[in-house]
Amino acid sequence: KHALLLTPEFFNSLCVTPLYLSLRDSDSGYYWCAVEIGGTETPDDKDYLYLTVSADPAVSVINSRVSGQEGGSVSAQCLYRAEYQNKQKNWCRFKDGSCFTVGKTTTSQNSAVLVSDDEKGSVSVEMRGLQKSDAGWYWFSAGDVGVTVHLTVTERPSKTAVTTTLSSQETQESMTTPEETTCSGTEKPKESQQFCLSHN
Repeated sequence: KHALLLTPEFFNSLCVTPLYLSLRDSDSGYYWCAVEIGGTETPDDKDYLYLTVSADPAVSVINSRVSGQEGGSVSAQCLYRAEYQNKQKNWCRFKDGSCFTVGKTTTSQNSAVLVSDDEKGSVSVEMRGLQKSDAGWYWFSAGDVGVTVHLTVTERPSKTAVTTTLSSQETQESMTTPEETTCSGTEKPKESQQFCLSHN
């Protein structure tokens, strides 16, 4: 089944994102996206692109959607054809347009981003110290061709439940007393003892 989804996630919701499902060779061609600004007297703002559908794409990714935990790391593997070996490789964020190039470790929203090229057709992207703000759409490019990847960042597990359990155990242990406690009436209690319990 052929379908087209429009999602307002690119560019901070300033433009819809066309997601094509079950592409065919016949879908290759020029497409344009337009925004209706005003009435009939106001021209729309628009732009176009050329879409190429190929069984052997110039660039591709192993997983188009990746996810990682807040504070953790995530990796994406991007592939390119041999003719793009000497082309510049970039990993870019759609949200702010920032790009990270091969061989440089840079920081984005407090996350370290490392892009490495094995020069045999594969580029690895690793993002460490993930923040919630790192979530969103990314674009891997080799020269003038590219492919999108969506990153989801989940919250780290809460430690509240573990702390509560430990506190409960400690409380039970502190209240446990021996089965029998004797007290001599002639013996003067130590200053630190305020009460004496007896067991008949």
